[in-house]
Amino acid sequence: MKKIFALLIFSVVTMGYVSAQKTVTGNISGEDGLGLIGANVLEKGTSNGTITDFDGNFELAVSADDAVLVISYAGYTTQEIDLAGQSNVSIVMAEGQMLEEVVVVGYSESSRLTDVASVSSVSAENIQNRPTPNVLSAVQGQIPGFMTSASSGQPGSVQQVRIRGTGSITAGRNPLYVIDGVIMQTGSISQLDSGDNPSDILSLLNPNDIASINVLKDASATALYGSRGSNGVVVINTKRGKSGKTAITVKTQYGKTQAQFGNFQLMSPQQIWDYERQILANSGQTEEQINGTRPDTMLNNTFDWLDAAFQTGTAYNLELQAQGGNDKTRFFVSGGYNSIEGTQVFSDYRRTSLRTNIDHTASDKLNFSLNFNTSYAQQMNAVSGNRFQSPMATSFTTSPLQGAYLPILGDEPDPVTGYYPFLGVSDELYTGLEDGYFGLTNDNFLYSLPLNPVDVNTLRVLTKLDVSYQIFDFLKFSQSVNVDLITDDSKDFDDPTTNDGENDNGSLDNTFNQNRAITTQSFLKYYSNLGGSHNLDAFVGFEYNRVNTKGFYARGIGFADGRLQTLNSSAEPQTVTGSISNYAFVSFLSNVNYDFLDKYLVTLSFRRDGSSRFGENNRWGNFWSVGAAWRLSDEDFFPDNDVIHDVKVKASYGTAGNASIGNFPSQELYGFGAAYQGQPGSTPSQISNPNLTWETSDQFNVGLDFGLFNRVEATIEFYNKVSKDLLLDVPVSAVSGFTSATRNIGELKNTGIELTLGASPVTSSSANGFTWDVDFNIGLNQNEITALPNSEDIDNGSQIWRVGEPIRTIYIQEWAGVNPADGTPLWYTADDDGNRNGVTGNYNEAGEFVVGNASPDFTAGLTNTFSFKGLYLSAFFYTAQGHELYNASLPFMDSDGVRFGWTHVVEALDHWKEPGDITSRPQPRSGGNNNAAATSTRYLEDASFIRLKQATLGYSLPAAITDKLKVTNVSAYIMGENLWTSTKYSGLDPEADEDGSEFFRYPVGRTITFGLDVTF
Repeated sequence: MKKIFALLIFSVVTMGYVSAQKTVTGNISGEDGLGLIGANVLEKGTSNGTITDFDGNFELAVSADDAVLVISYAGYTTQEIDLAGQSNVSIVMAEGQMLEEVVVVGYSESSRLTDVASVSSVSAENIQNRPTPNVLSAVQGQIPGFMTSASSGQPGSVQQVRIRGTGSITAGRNPLYVIDGVIMQTGSISQLDSGDNPSDILSLLNPNDIASINVLKDASATALYGSRGSNGVVVINTKRGKSGKTAITVKTQYGKTQAQFGNFQLMSPQQIWDYERQILANSGQTEEQINGTRPDTMLNNTFDWLDAAFQTGTAYNLELQAQGGNDKTRFFVSGGYNSIEGTQVFSDYRRTSLRTNIDHTASDKLNFSLNFNTSYAQQMNAVSGNRFQSPMATSFTTSPLQGAYLPILGDEPDPVTGYYPFLGVSDELYTGLEDGYFGLTNDNFLYSLPLNPVDVNTLRVLTKLDVSYQIFDFLKFSQSVNVDLITDDSKDFDDPTTNDGENDNGSLDNTFNQNRAITTQSFLKYYSNLGGSHNLDAFVGFEYNRVNTKGFYARGIGFADGRLQTLNSSAEPQTVTGSISNYAFVSFLSNVNYDFLDKYLVTLSFRRDGSSRFGENNRWGNFWSVGAAWRLSDEDFFPDNDVIHDVKVKASYGTAGNASIGNFPSQELYGFGAAYQGQPGSTPSQISNPNLTWETSDQFNVGLDFGLFNRVEATIEFYNKVSKDLLLDVPVSAVSGFTSATRNIGELKNTGIELTLGASPVTSSSANGFTWDVDFNIGLNQNEITALPNSEDIDNGSQIWRVGEPIRTIYIQEWAGVNPADGTPLWYTADDDGNRNGVTGNYNEAGEFVVGNASPDFTAGLTNTFSFKGLYLSAFFYTAQGHELYNASLPFMDSDGVRFGWTHVVEALDHWKEPGDITSRPQPRSGGNNNAAATSTRYLEDASFIRLKQATLGYSLPAAITDKLKVTNVSAYIMGENLWTSTKYSGLDPEADEDGSEFFRYPVGRTITFGLDVTF
């Protein structure tokens, strides 16, 4: 009976409990709208819980209507949801950002909260969908102290990058590049002379695969890269998978690009005809002589060479991305095809890329990751301006009075003039080799370029396997192996019927190059809370990097037909060469980070590098840094206020090195291409220097981070970087059999201030409300050479290396104008101290002066972003101020008669005509006017500019529509690049590289792109 009674009581209680329970359903997603698989859902105060399914859905029986759910998921901010009687909830999880944002810097990662180093970041949203194959051009202007420029508008061309000024004179000056923690090869590996249009292997990286770019600038960040970190480090992190529902994104773009010629304008055919007749008259020719040289019949068959050399380029891009996974395995997969037609005719770039990033948690101790990236690029390279068939050289020098197509002439000459009557223009192109063709190059690129391809084909396979094992809670070991394989297969053919191929009856150059880099990394990482408020993490590591390069070059001449473009079709093999080269780095590195209360922060780094590139007496180098930060706003004495907050003071000092030189500059070398009386032999080719070692840089950095009004985040930094033991070629005694050798001698410094501001002037509590965000940065840098061998000047063409002057100091003759009495040119003369002491009309008597600097005083970027109800608009302005550029094209087009029969700029019409005229151009005469077109400040111009670099207008469909379409997101946009430029510079583009000279440069284009992104 007692048992029955007990059972009855138990049944009543149980039924009461069950009747009190309530079933709650819901969905948990990320900010991107994708369901999160495996999110934890727990009833607060109990052990009652569940996890979400594949689509982020869950169902849970809770004990009461007012139960509270605790939602947690790795990488997201934990939320508590008060049900308040609800039976269905939708929860959007926010990712941990802001001060807790993780910054990946290659060997380690840190949060913004505890970061000590000078690191500037660019996120994926500021890189993606930009219509450029090279991601570096998309970073321009978004980071203070980071300056990049392209030597050419050729799609896929090499980008020149400087971080905090130029850090060397003759060694490498570009930064080190690290992708997913591994040092990468960059630059161009093609042996073919592509002149100003070399292809960049970094353009094989798909910008839409990138999650973030972090630029390391001070010693605290770069010392861990030791002998290769002195020019700064660019750390690129690619996208990885996330736990949750698989997101599939399709990206498509279509765009048009037009070449931009700035303030540059050529004369019309009529203007040229009149101008050259005036030149002949100024030179004393009679009317009859002038009519014989420049008859009016020349106006019958004119041609616009500039219009023919450039086209409206078409670009399109198609990509498929998939991202997802679960708590065990996460993946990111992408495939894309990018095709860009250059604005110069017969130039293009096509890239096919595949990427797979996989992360797998095998157990609570063992983790694996595998990265695999394959890219193949096919590039039709624009022909350089020093080739006969170059559209650049032809279009800017060939007179429009020279037609591109052969004229149709009558059978009998005119009895008065002696000329055959002009009947029209045929459809047959000039080759440029005909008698009477007066173009500069004696080549018609419309005929020759289709017959003379320059093809560069590059394959890159980049893989990385990483394994980590958690030995203890506080100790982890990781091992990675990386292989970077790059091959280049290039061809340059000159048809026998063209000017470039005529002398050899056709020629073919073939090259094949292979670069293989293998990198292994071993790390032991320690994490510990030392009790209460003390935290310590540290690592020691070993890194081995070996690079093998090999290639061959072969040339043949004599081709029976231009369609036979293989070496075995050549009649005479000319050259066959091959080479193999290797270099290696062995490194030991360590790092310690300590913080107390997340308020007092200290970091120490040390790296010891050994390199095969340097002398046997100095093959090893030590590099170190120390940094500290103080979160001032966390102190008790810091007042609570809404004006200034999150204040952090930081400082660092340390060293880094530069090993960007050839592989064997320290070795005594012999060449084995010599022969004596038919027997093979060798000759010395380089003197040894067993003491040759790294260039080193010592850098001090101090900065202040702070926030204002909870709407502004700012960083201001000052740095002083001194580069020592510069690698220079210095004279040696001729008794040695050599005239120069590479030595460590010379010193320069870069000093500057950088400011970064991020502000949200207008915010909204509603997800679709109006918002306005502003990002601004500015970098000021001063460069100075502080030591040279014997303090003697070193001539560098139109520039000079001189103690006390910037490295890009322009040193040429100074133009004094035109003699108003006779229209002849004038230049300033100099005394023994280099000061002006008069003027002269004799160029050989003109003095040389320091007249400018090719490096800007400062660069800055400003971005405004507006959004409202799915509509978004952004505009990005970039400026460089305070630098000069030598317009080296003008002496060919504004030459006062030296280049008679070529084309001329419109400004050349404004010249001296009669005594008393005050003008900047002398009287034009046949053969020129007393060396007026020689190098001088006449062609040196202020190249400061402001450019609307990028603007985007887009719209994302609201969730109410995407839900009906069964998609997660649909976004359409129109984007413009290089939309507007304000500058006084008269040439094609003021945004030239640091050599300070622009010579028939392939101009950049203005691009309008339409894009559509759809996520399922």
